[in-house]
Amino acid sequence: MKKVFLSLAILLVTLLSVNTLKAENVSGKVLYQGDINRPINNVNVVLTNIDNGALQSYTTGGDGFYEFLNVPNGNYKLKGIKTQAGGGVTFYDATLVFLNIIGFYQFTPIQFLGSDVNGSNSITWSDYNLIVSHILFNTGFPIGPWTFESTTFTISNLKDGVPTGIGGTCSGDVGGTFVPTVNNTPALPVAQEGIINISGGEPFTTRILTHNQLSISGAGIIINYPSELLEIESVEFKGADYQYNIENGQIRLVWGNPDTEPINFSEGETLITLKGKSTEAFKQGMTATVTLDGSTSLMSKTNQEVSGISFASPVLKFSNPSLKLSNYPNPFTASTTLSVYTPESGNAIIEIYNTSGQLVKSITESNIDAGYNEFNLDASQLAKGYYMCKFRVQTANGELSNTLRILKAE
Repeated sequence: MKKVFLSLAILLVTLLSVNTLKAENVSGKVLYQGDINRPINNVNVVLTNIDNGALQSYTTGGDGFYEFLNVPNGNYKLKGIKTQAGGGVTFYDATLVFLNIIGFYQFTPIQFLGSDVNGSNSITWSDYNLIVSHILFNTGFPIGPWTFESTTFTISNLKDGVPTGIGGTCSGDVGGTFVPTVNNTPALPVAQEGIINISGGEPFTTRILTHNQLSISGAGIIINYPSELLEIESVEFKGADYQYNIENGQIRLVWGNPDTEPINFSEGETLITLKGKSTEAFKQGMTATVTLDGSTSLMSKTNQEVSGISFASPVLKFSNPSLKLSNYPNPFTASTTLSVYTPESGNAIIEIYNTSGQLVKSITESNIDAGYNEFNLDASQLAKGYYMCKFRVQTANGELSNTLRILKAE
């Protein structure tokens, strides 16, 4: 009988030893908002033993994979950390937070995580204002550029819920547009249509025109421009109470919210007007263009992000100081705006000739100032087709002139 008890005791000690030494491998992938097609690299995945505070870490590669081998029994917490710059935050995200706060949109857990940018564990107007400020001023968030799911689990003989992955998101990217392997969003298409001639240190006005009819109730517009060649001094937008910020080669404009009365744009209408001057670095042979950043977001009156739209803007091209003439839009229908830069003041004469060389319209403008001027050309009485527009300025030192080919489409 003593031998039987001795055998049972040895067996019990052996089982207890096996249980104590029991270990599991903890591995998985860090995925952007749980999307298997968007693994997140350079994430420091930290495994914390809750019982004794011991830490292990693993940095993910391009496939988002992490692994901890032979993790012994115990209670654990798994968390991701990433300090590199994030992205993907647009006015669409601000709109979703606005709608969530007023009860019109429910968040998934990962959306809640991404929208709680102040770290209060609740979604408030503070989060909304922080996201709008980020769009306008590119400011950071109190919780940092990234946020990740945190999970606790137990390793035992029962294999109690060992996780196989964690989700993460850029702070503020509630809509989930960011792609970690690309780290940016493609710019919106802006066709280069027309030319504005300017010389170094000369004032100019340029525009971004829409190719589409638009009706929007909110906008977060980000424009990139070469700050070494252009100094932007002011921005004009059709909506009321818009805000904008000019810094580091970007123009950031925010307007509206889901309660704002929509504004409408016709095809070919100006979306944004930019005024400024070229720098002295703008020299012979150089050109400059403005582009719409991929983080630009226009919201419809139904709170949907407008898609399938394109824009146009003229190329700014260096030329020696002279009378410079351009127009927008071109082609046009009932009217077009003539943009004129004259180095001297004087009386202006606008003459429109048809393809046969006949003068069909003439306008006199007295005492225009040196610098940049604009004139509306009413073409409602002209037939469809090409015309030559001749602009003359009679100054104290003689006459300056330039011509421009224009097209009436209808």
